[in-house]
Amino acid sequence: MAIKYKVVKMNSPLKKEGSKEQYYPRVANRQKKTLRDIAESISQTSTFSTIDVVGVLEAFTTKLPYFLKDNCSVELGDLGTFSLHISGEGVDSPEQINASKIKSVKMAFRPSTRIKKDLNKVDFRKIKK
Repeated sequence: MAIKYKVVKMNSPLKKEGSKEQYYPRVANRQKKTLRDIAESISQTSTFSTIDVVGVLEAFTTKLPYFLKDNCSVELGDLGTFSLHISGEGVDSPEQINASKIKSVKMAFRPSTRIKKDLNKVDFRKIKK
């Protein structure tokens, strides 16, 4: 299994002024796997039916926001951890901070050490444009 990549010419994302265009690798020909695709794959390698796996995954997607909004991180063993992060407006003193200063809420995912190690063992294949 190899990750396909293409070459893309673009301005450096870090240099703002006087930047020149450079070439960067980008993942190419990415395919999407749906919840159903994943459930079918899991059912082929386990004793669970596709319907059982879909049910569990649907229940998880329903419960995940509930736990995150309850101020919990959600750790899924060797998969990784989901958590919420907020960003907001800077002010001059701590007393000025209140909920109205929060401008965005994002869900983050941190893969487990095992997943990170597995992803570091990847091969790459350059494709033509």
